[in-house]
Parts: sequence; structure tokens; C-alpha cells
Amino acid sequence: MNPSIPPLPSPQPREEAIQAAVLAATRAFHRREASRPLSQLEFLRQQSRFLHKRWWLLQAGVLGLLWWLLQIAGSTAEVQRAMGTLAPLFVVLVLPELWKNRASGALEIECTSYYSLRQVYAARMILFGLVDLVLLTLFFSVALLAGKTTVRELIIHFLLPFLVTCCICLRTLSCRQDFALYTAVPLCLAWTAVWVLLILNSKVYALISLPMWLGMLAGAALYFLYAIYHLQTTCETIWEETPAWN
Repeated sequence: MNPSIPPLPSPQPREEAIQAAVLAATRAFHRREASRPLSQLEFLRQQSRFLHKRWWLLQAGVLGLLWWLLQIAGSTAEVQRAMGTLAPLFVVLVLPELWKNRASGALEIECTSYYSLRQVYAARMILFGLVDLVLLTLFFSVALLAGKTTVRELIIHFLLPFLVTCCICLRTLSCRQDFALYTAVPLCLAWTAVWVLLILNSKVYALISLPMWLGMLAGAALYFLYAIYHLQTTCETIWEETPAWN
């Protein structure tokens, strides 16, 4: 190469050519995926492979611990405290799998995938809901058949704190600020403390009638459904507020 001859300038990529290539690749990807669509069951099965099963084992362990406490409980008050304390823990174990995409900074990637972030969140909640339903059904059935508790105690002292904890976790998950994720566990601990104090205060506890308990349960259930709806409608805009991408 003659040093007196200057090197030729490298061609500069054109922005319109880059955008056209990206658009063509996107369309080809969508055509490929549309040619072999997954059924709903196949999509759920596919998503289940990405979930760590250890959280389900830990949830089963929480119910096993609660069963052991029911075995050794000597009074109704001890049963109430055991259920009210362990019900939030049963829910908190779901959090790592629900917020792992935000914790790892993968929201923008998931938002650009073929399946929407709404579908991914829905699949995770359905899978956890199905497994939790099986676990709780087995636990409730065994506890009732063994005579360790009653339907009223299960509904008031387990299901109510369970639903309130679900509401706290889902609402913090749907917040756009990342720091809100780390407030879920402290808020659940605070709620557990309030619940235990309520149970321990005999005078206040005696003032709450069964219709009042059922009213609180219905309110928690309605807000739980609203929290799910809110998460599903806002999940695809959460990543816009993530500092990693701004």
C-alpha cells in the first residue's frame, strides 16, 4: 500500500437504512412466531419453566410449619396468632418471582418481546394462583378433617390477612418507582404486627362481629381484584420510569 495515498473513508451507515433493517427483522420475527402460535396452556407451560420451584416448596414448608403449630397449640388465641403471622409470609414468598424482571433490569427487553409484559405477568400470577390454590385446599381440608380449626377461623385468621398481604404486594409491584419494590416486605411486616396486636387485644377483638369480619374480607377481596387489574393495565408503562433506561 502506497503511504502517499490516503485511505478511503469508511462508508457511514444511513439512519433510514438501519430503521428499514430493524423493521424488516421485526416483521420477519412476528411472521415466524405467528406461523406457530402457542396455545394458552402451552404458553403457561413455557412460562412455568422460568419460575424457580423452590418458592413453592418454601410455601409448602410454611403450611407445614402452621400445621405443626396447630398440633401443639393449646388455645384458640395461639392458633389465631399462628395463622395471622404465617399467612403474610406465605404471600411474601411469591414476590421474588414477580419482581425479578424489575430487579434485573429486564423490563425493556420483555416489553419488546413477542409476548407482551401483560401476558407474562398474567401467566406468572395464574401459575402461582393455581399452585397456591392446590396447597391451600389441601391444607384447609386436612386441618378441618383433623378438627384442628374451624371454617370461621380459617376465613378470618388466615384468609383475611392473606388477602390484605396480597393487596400490599400487588400495589407496590405496580408502582413505577423502583424503591417501592423494597417497601413491600416492611409494609407486610407492619401489617402483620398490626394484625397480631388486634388479635391480642381481647377487648377490641370482642367488639368485631362476624358481619364486620365478612365485610372486611369482602373489601379486601374486591381491592385484591382491583390491584390485579391495575397491575395488568400499567405493567407495560412501568419500565419508562426505570432509571436504568433513562
